Amino acid sequence: MSDIYNLLGLCRRANQLIFGEPLFKALRSHKVKLIVISKDASKRTEKQLLNKCAYYKVPYIYVDDSNMLSHAIGKNNIKSLGITDDGFAQRMIIIDRNEVG
Repeated sequence: MSDIYNLLGLCRRANQLIFGEPLFKALRSHKVKLIVISKDASKRTEKQLLNKCAYYKVPYIYVDDSNMLSHAIGKNNIKSLGITDDGFAQRMIIIDRNEVG
């Protein structure tokens, strides 16, 4: 899982992350290539994001802890975020699949 957090740090430095309220607007405009959701996000947030992901056909992955997610990008209290770069998104999906399977 640390590889995903390292990539999130690189995404942050490359300005390829969206979080907070602009995330939903970016989803609607098809700028987001991958959604990262913390397992301790609220059920409401998770449901909203999963519905948007299904509607706009955006893949998503889960990470274990919002504290680690927040620390990886240098922000506080981040439960979900979007990756806007195709390369970073594909690499995170590959890493997630390798860790799960």
